Amino acid sequence: MVDFEIIEKRFIEIRDKGFHANVKSDDNDGAAGNTFESLFNVKENSKREADFGVFEFKTKKYLKSKSPISLFTQRPTSNFDDNYMRKNWGIPDKRYKNILCFRTSLYTNRWSLVYKTHQMKIEVDENAKKVFIIRADLNFNIIDKNVYWDFDDILKGTKKLKNMFLVGANEKTINGKKHFSYIDATVYTDYLGDLNFIKLLKEGVIRYDNRLGVHGPKTDHPGTEHNHGGGFRIPKSQIDRLYKNKIIIPTIDD
Repeated sequence: MVDFEIIEKRFIEIRDKGFHANVKSDDNDGAAGNTFESLFNVKENSKREADFGVFEFKTKKYLKSKSPISLFTQRPTSNFDDNYMRKNWGIPDKRYKNILCFRTSLYTNRWSLVYKTHQMKIEVDENAKKVFIIRADLNFNIIDKNVYWDFDDILKGTKKLKNMFLVGANEKTINGKKHFSYIDATVYTDYLGDLNFIKLLKEGVIRYDNRLGVHGPKTDHPGTEHNHGGGFRIPKSQIDRLYKNKIIIPTIDD
């Protein structure tokens, strides 16, 4: 696979050079990934296509090794969208009281207690071919089922997942600026199909995270609404279940 050969060669060059200066602000959560992509001349984007040839880049910082991998972001299909969730379900930000924020992690196989006021989960309805967000009171009486995705819209997001290049990164501050080194990589090829994605979603292996927040004081637009993009995420240990093949590019020491 030509794309893989190009990426592997360039990755080894990047790996062997050690730390690379952050290309984003130091309070940007996705800076390690943005910096890695910049080393491949990949511009930040929200396209449905893969980042480089047939490969989607993902970066995992070792300091957050237990956090899941973001697969893709996807706005709801329904007219009841992110703005609806922020306005109706959000709570005031601790610093900027006039901005409502809504941050959750939702699963199909269990309820999540949200802000100690409601129970929430996601529901896969294979007959309707929709995925719903279910909001209930503390006694599990359903009070809101307005937000949903059509299967077709969710599976559009999987198009970029056909092959994944997952990079492990370390972080270090040098002269007051964050730098990242890219230690190793795992290459996943031959995506096993959308039915498998839905299966993992139903099992609760894949979850949905709302990330409706606010721009912080060190950003260009402090105190304004920030939609980091609601996303479907999976534990690193479970990524194998989405692909047929896996190749490990080892660290320098191996």
